[in-house]
Amino acid sequence: MSGFTGKACQRTECTSDCNDVGRCLTLKKYADDYYNDDSVQYTYDEMWDSEKIMGCVCDFPYVNYDCSERTCPTGDDPLTTGQVNEQQLFYCTATGGSFAFLYLGEYTDTIKAGAHETAIENALMRHPRISTVSVSFSVSNGTACQTDSINIVTIEFQQDFGDLSPLVAYTDDLSTGGTITMSTDGSTVLTDSDGVTYTSVTGDKEDDECSGRGLCVASDGTCSCYDTNSDTYYSSDGYGNTGTRGDCGYPATTTSTCPGDVACSAHGVCDDNDDDATYRCSCSDGYQGGDCAQRQCPFGLAWFMYPSEDEVTHAEMAECSNGGTCDRSTGACSCADAYFGAACDYMMCGGGTTNACNGHGQCMSMSELALNADDNGDATDYEYGTDPNDANTWDASRIFGCKCDTGWTGYDCSEMECPYGDDPGTYGQYNELQLIQCTAHAGNFRLTFRQEETRSIAWNASAAVLEKRLEDLEGIYDLTVTYSYGDTFCITDDTDDSTLNVVQIQFITEHGDVPAITADYDNLRDSNTDSKLVDFYIKTDGQTISQDDDTTYTSIQGTTENEPCSNRGLCDRATGICTCFTGYYSSDGLGNHGPIGDCGYQGPYKTALS
Repeated sequence: MSGFTGKACQRTECTSDCNDVGRCLTLKKYADDYYNDDSVQYTYDEMWDSEKIMGCVCDFPYVNYDCSERTCPTGDDPLTTGQVNEQQLFYCTATGGSFAFLYLGEYTDTIKAGAHETAIENALMRHPRISTVSVSFSVSNGTACQTDSINIVTIEFQQDFGDLSPLVAYTDDLSTGGTITMSTDGSTVLTDSDGVTYTSVTGDKEDDECSGRGLCVASDGTCSCYDTNSDTYYSSDGYGNTGTRGDCGYPATTTSTCPGDVACSAHGVCDDNDDDATYRCSCSDGYQGGDCAQRQCPFGLAWFMYPSEDEVTHAEMAECSNGGTCDRSTGACSCADAYFGAACDYMMCGGGTTNACNGHGQCMSMSELALNADDNGDATDYEYGTDPNDANTWDASRIFGCKCDTGWTGYDCSEMECPYGDDPGTYGQYNELQLIQCTAHAGNFRLTFRQEETRSIAWNASAAVLEKRLEDLEGIYDLTVTYSYGDTFCITDDTDDSTLNVVQIQFITEHGDVPAITADYDNLRDSNTDSKLVDFYIKTDGQTISQDDDTTYTSIQGTTENEPCSNRGLCDRATGICTCFTGYYSSDGLGNHGPIGDCGYQGPYKTALS
């Protein structure tokens, strides 16, 4: 099926192999090799899908589920004022060695304990996600790490705006006992040796795509700056002046309206009502962009995303569920091959959405499949996904599969089943034998086998009638019914135990350990008192019924094989017909020649002269 890969089709595939600008990884490998945006690492190796769901980890600046798009430059909106840059602080106590920082899950260059401001700046700015920083010391002529005094190091991010992810210190290479204390949250206070306090600053400038004053062209990661209603924007330096950031943060004219041929493209509210007007658009639900001209696509729980905690993923929302591409002109998701739904939030059945299960089965969610599951043909009481807090069953209403109609098989129900039978080359095996004993003298009952119920059967039905009722069921081709006494199914309770009838039902064509027959006998009565029946027993799998004359009847658990073409032929899935190996033919289920088509009859041995 398109959308899956591996020798056993056991993994989802990465579309276009991430377009050669990303790594195609399992969720386990993603967790093992990377960190989240706060540089925290989680595990994901115990869940069932840890090596089943795969996705793209894109190289910067590529994005999207298949790495087919690029991020555009982001920047501060030039019309908002009174905002500040992010400042993060640390001090290091060590006699030597080196350290580094993790930022957005990637390491900076190594910083020596004796480094000065410029060396720290250079190490930070060689990080692929850090543009320009300014580093200052609270101690004149200090070094990055000291032991004689506390030197508070301030790192101001001058070209990366907004509330930034924290720097996380890596200290394993510092001298013994070396430590680094951080303040990155905007509130933690650090105090130097002179008692002067320093507090980190959380950046509150915008970090908008194209500074909110242009349209991102995702195909090449460039900004198309707005030029509407005589308001024109160009690339800036990050501070409202002309520059090379490519972010539309430089207003070349005096702004008097919000972006859009019509303010906010008639899909938002313009801030233009007072002297402090920013001429920013607040977009209506479903729209985005500086001029609210772009459509948002539906969000769903992400198929592929870094874990939010150990062994937890698929718990955060993403546009198109990280399983498709958003068409900004229509707000519709174009889903990867394996997925469907408005938000690409479902995994489709074989046959796709136009011909699910090829018309030979029902397309069901995992939770529905559990409710309709059977074990050896018998209905089960399985449930799946009833606890919404159980991360193990995140897929209960999201992954769909086919429950094929009788006679059909395959992930998409496109293949026909061949007859099953006992292998004629194995010996010492037994057909299933089940026993029933009934005492009643009026009324009727029904028997059920693999969810199929017989028509009503009279209390005094003959063995032939009982056999016919059972063979009328779709799940039974041939069996034999034998009575140990008399010709009526039930015997009255005034009969001597030694003459009570033991009904023996031997399965001929249903091989192996078959499920027990069950009965609905509420309508059986004892004619003398008009009360319900005296007894109704069903014995299977070696259970016994003993009579007063010391006769014991023992049920038998079936031990014959139940294999396609009896293990003696090849199944043609297109026709459901067995092509038997030389010397093997269709059987009657008992090893003799017959009409079943199962290759279960071994023909007479022939010599070269015969």
